[in-house]
Amino acid sequence: MSTGLVDNWLNLDTFGAIYPFVGSEGFLTILGLIFWFGWHVWQHQKESTEFKGDIENINKQGGPGKVLDDEGSREAKDSIGR
Repeated sequence: MSTGLVDNWLNLDTFGAIYPFVGSEGFLTILGLIFWFGWHVWQHQKESTEFKGDIENINKQGGPGKVLDDEGSREAKDSIGR
């Protein structure tokens, strides 16, 4: 039974790497770094947009203090009503 290009496993020092895509490690590393950096940029833009929308919504409701007071009173009502 053949396991690829290697027919005899007795002389392991006579052949090099036997895994797929030999020689493409540098290219794949650079590609991975570009993907990783791009994901971080995309994620930052997405979260910034979401946070800006949250801040606008809080300001429409009367500011952070009013929102926190309303949330506290809702939690108190929920715990009393149980």
